Amino acid sequence: MAEQFERAAIVGLGLKGGSLAMVLRKKRLVKEVIGIDTDATALTKALHRDVVDQTVADLEQGLSQADLVVLAVPTHSTVDVLADISSHLQVGAVVCDVGRIKGPVLEKAAEVLPQENPFVGCHPVVFEEEKDIDEAYPALFQGKPCILTSGDRRDEEAVKRIREVWEGAGCKVEEMDPEVHDRLFAVLEDLPIIFLSLVCKAAGQVSGYVDEIDQYSSKELKEITGLVAKVSPHAAERLWANRKPLVHVLAYYRLKLKELSEALQDGSLQDLKALL
Repeated sequence: MAEQFERAAIVGLGLKGGSLAMVLRKKRLVKEVIGIDTDATALTKALHRDVVDQTVADLEQGLSQADLVVLAVPTHSTVDVLADISSHLQVGAVVCDVGRIKGPVLEKAAEVLPQENPFVGCHPVVFEEEKDIDEAYPALFQGKPCILTSGDRRDEEAVKRIREVWEGAGCKVEEMDPEVHDRLFAVLEDLPIIFLSLVCKAAGQVSGYVDEIDQYSSKELKEITGLVAKVSPHAAERLWANRKPLVHVLAYYRLKLKELSEALQDGSLQDLKALL
């Protein structure tokens, strides 16, 4: 595939940012990749592993000549970073992200980015975003979905070029309305985190007088508590950032829990089966 951009700046060298930098270079989708991070250790590792062509800690220096800017920072930080980069962009540079939340990010991009800098919201669906650059590898996105979202300032040419980048990285690319996207992943990611936490709290509440609850736990509950222990330390920030669609989704579950409670209290076995 022909090069889509001259110089890409990857802001954030974690698992996603590092992996994308590697695949951009391996597939020659850009001529040069610059890695930008405030973590000096991440910058050193990126050079040592040959993840990028060069590294910088300064946004202005790293962005000044980039015609593609990829925000690969933690999801809850993307909005703030958009504001930070707005004054350092080269005229015509395309900006995209790799985060899980799209609506608030697109709104912020429309607010702070210059008119000549199109923004394309991207969500490569990889459920390992808390890992760091040590575990980056170029095949991370192979065969994975990548969802593109656009706001009112949609730029067809920018969307086309970004689509080709992600297809070159091995993704199955599709487009989705940002509101639909955020509600979908509120169901697929946010609710499980909430429910896992509530299950553990309920187990502790119900058996508060038991010192060794683990020996009474089912295999399923032990797996749940193990999953809770692995929940991202930034889970609360991400839930808060996605709170609007999450409120809508929780309203649906509140209704279903009410129906379940009524079936158990006053209904029949058939009513219960119909709800499950």
